Amino acid sequence: MFLFKKYFYIIIIFLSLMNCISCVSKNSYSSVDNYGWMETDQARINEWLLTKSHETQKILNALPWKASVVKRFNTLTAYDSQPVIWNIQYVGDNCFYLKETENHPYNRLFVKDRLGKEKLLVDPPVGYGIYNFYPSNDGKYVAYAISENGSEISAINVINVKNRSHLPDSISGITVPNLVWTEDNSSFFYHRNDLADSDNRKSGTEELYLHRLGTNIEKDLAIFGKANIVNYQANTDQYTYLSLSANWAVASVESSISGDTIDLYLTDNTSLYQEKRHWKKIIDRKQNVTDFLVRDNWLYLAKYNNFSGYTISRLNLNNINSPEEKIIEWKKGELTEFAASKDAIYLAYYESGTPKFVTIPFADIHTIKSIPIINGNEVTAIFTNLNRKRILFTQQNWNIPPKIWQYDPDSQLVEDSKIINTDASLFADYESEQKWVKSNDGELIPLTLIHRKGIKLDDNNPTWLTAYGAYGESNYPNNYDTTRLIWLEKGGIIAIAHVRGGGELGPKWHHDGKGKNKINSVNDFIKCAKYLIDHHYTNSSKLVISGASAGGIVIGIALATHPELFAAASITSGMLNMSRLDQIPIGSVNFPEFGSPFNKQELNNLQTIDAYLNLREDVNYPPVMLSVGLKDERVFPWQSAKFSARLNEINHTSLDEQVLVIANEDAGHFVNNFVNIIVFFMWKTNITD
Repeated sequence: MFLFKKYFYIIIIFLSLMNCISCVSKNSYSSVDNYGWMETDQARINEWLLTKSHETQKILNALPWKASVVKRFNTLTAYDSQPVIWNIQYVGDNCFYLKETENHPYNRLFVKDRLGKEKLLVDPPVGYGIYNFYPSNDGKYVAYAISENGSEISAINVINVKNRSHLPDSISGITVPNLVWTEDNSSFFYHRNDLADSDNRKSGTEELYLHRLGTNIEKDLAIFGKANIVNYQANTDQYTYLSLSANWAVASVESSISGDTIDLYLTDNTSLYQEKRHWKKIIDRKQNVTDFLVRDNWLYLAKYNNFSGYTISRLNLNNINSPEEKIIEWKKGELTEFAASKDAIYLAYYESGTPKFVTIPFADIHTIKSIPIINGNEVTAIFTNLNRKRILFTQQNWNIPPKIWQYDPDSQLVEDSKIINTDASLFADYESEQKWVKSNDGELIPLTLIHRKGIKLDDNNPTWLTAYGAYGESNYPNNYDTTRLIWLEKGGIIAIAHVRGGGELGPKWHHDGKGKNKINSVNDFIKCAKYLIDHHYTNSSKLVISGASAGGIVIGIALATHPELFAAASITSGMLNMSRLDQIPIGSVNFPEFGSPFNKQELNNLQTIDAYLNLREDVNYPPVMLSVGLKDERVFPWQSAKFSARLNEINHTSLDEQVLVIANEDAGHFVNNFVNIIVFFMWKTNITD
């Protein structure tokens, strides 16, 4: 009887513990969540969102200035009809690139020969887009990744450059291709998820494969993955890359989308084609390596240092136990570009807010040469080739359009490549400036302001404040956008708060805005908003705010906790119900960035930054617009739907004052709703046409 009672109590205790664990895993508040049904009934929630979207469109279309905004948007979008050219790759005498034009505003793949004759290689069918492309080493073939618009799953196709005919090789289920051609150009390595085509792709495994042209993909050889690495558990959104030199193969594994460090594995090149291969782990993520290059017998490493900057060093692959050789180091700043040409490394980075651009020759790694860039500009792309000395690079600023320059390391001359013509006159009457705002803990936060020259500080300028602040991503002037003029021409100010969680001031800047420190991102944003009001740029009836995806955390909490500061808010594909992080597709890979709902303390932190949970009764919240793509494979639209329903329940407002919703049936996570947002903001700040 005693043993029976003993086991009975053990069972009761066990069931109680399981119940507690269940409460945490399902989130303890879920039993009183009036809108929890939105998480599971996708068909119903899509219908609900589309109904709300239809109501919103009727309201916005009735506004007298909507037509003129659309007209100005179309004019600015097509301004000067200049093409957008990117991902330029030279192979032999040919130059491959992606190009968008006014008449074809989507990626098309082109090749230009040594005589300058341009040929269209791939014009994707309607509803599809080219994700990336990879020419073979001899330029005979180009493999490219193509996906349906809104989808993040693509397929690899291969085209013959000379006759523009497609090979029968087509590989589906691709998340990030990471394609590398073999030396003989008859096969290539690529990155695939084994369940990417199914509804369970998030439980699939990311591995590297070898595909031989003309063979069935079912016979492709897995060269790096669960069969080769002990305890290998890479799932979707874990990035796995391969890089080759003459003698070596290096594979990298990054554990999340949080800007985290990587593991590196090494094997000799010849073993890649054999049934048995041995990968040796040579760099552990605890060593803070974030990027790498392989050249001959050297591995070049970029790693976080103790000064919130980066250290570039190299390791001899012939003697991996030898000490690393330091090349260059800087404090408090992000590494933005890390590339190699035939004879040198090229680095673009920020040091304490100042942009730098340098080259380091392989022949003498301690001779570091600065490459001149226009004052205030940023190098936003570097186009190199391991068989060419000359490089191309793009530089731009908030008000200066991107221009592609050519650098010759022999003459050290920087010249206009004349690949595209740019006209900077559009923003001639406008300027940008940077302010430093003191946050709650005394940290100085960069705040970028874009406005008309000679603007009056009379408290009355409509001001649009944005922020992102996550994953160590830096919000630098790498997105020149002519459509900003719609706001600026009305006397408006555009403000960008570079809050912690981003990477603008280096790795520590990211660390101080992630996990338990995420509330710093919100505090920084609030201080920037107050700065704009206190320094007479604007007032709360003229201050509007917006953010997208993880930026929705900052905007949502700012709105929930300080509604008195803002005239209106817009959130696109927002992460607004963080306590339910485990219930969205990118949930688990975001635990290192924001915290896990399965950990009690981290769940408390998530609830602190959960905008949905922080909405309060009897508070008059400003007007809000929410934008979603119904094909969002990262943040399910129900996060926005729940926030909308709860906010409407609190505000009890008339139809045209309810939370506005724009739902796009064909869009994914990166939905574009710029026109409707600016029309909405003009309405709420009383801007007349």
